[in-house]
Amino acid sequence: MPSTAYIEYQKNLKDVHRLVLLHKSQSGHKPGKRSLGHITRGGLLMLCAAWERYVETVALEGATFLTHRLPTHAALPPTPRQKVTDYVNSAKNAWSVAQLATPTWTTIYLEMLEKRTDALNTPKHENLQLLFEHFLDVPDIAAFWSVPSTEVDAFVKLRGEVAHRGGQSQYIHFGRLTQLEQAVSEWVVSTDNGLSDHLGVLVAPHRRPWNRIR
Repeated sequence: MPSTAYIEYQKNLKDVHRLVLLHKSQSGHKPGKRSLGHITRGGLLMLCAAWERYVETVALEGATFLTHRLPTHAALPPTPRQKVTDYVNSAKNAWSVAQLATPTWTTIYLEMLEKRTDALNTPKHENLQLLFEHFLDVPDIAAFWSVPSTEVDAFVKLRGEVAHRGGQSQYIHFGRLTQLEQAVSEWVVSTDNGLSDHLGVLVAPHRRPWNRIR
């Protein structure tokens, strides 16, 4: 079975599919009707929301897997271990360094991650690279993708334009929306499989957190 985050992503895609069906019914299956641009713009917004939700939840799912499989804070990979230590030393919370030597380290680690994902408003490559490096020790999440990270950034930038300019933003062709849905789904599958490989070797004995998607 793939990650729970992937299963949720598939459910969230249903909203995009409903808008696709609505567009088809209103256009008489003719894709070039600009008067229906509000539907394709809505589909784009829902698609990016599904992508953002996926990366947030899969990061938390991966981190939770590590808390169940690693015995101590010291067993975390170097980057997340240091980030957790810096967090408790920052004087911006009630935690103490001594608590890192207790099972409480898992609560601290997951609390940090939830704060980071709550602040993740733009799921572009730079932000995702830091998120997965800091918490799951992934050097660069883009290494899992079969496309340049600039394609992900262009998609997120287009979402931002639509979100901020509404009907004054560029027209989203129906064909472009369906192409983007396929592309985003490929990024999700690549991320899910890459994290399964990566996290599986961080624990002993080696064990995948979820199965690869075939």
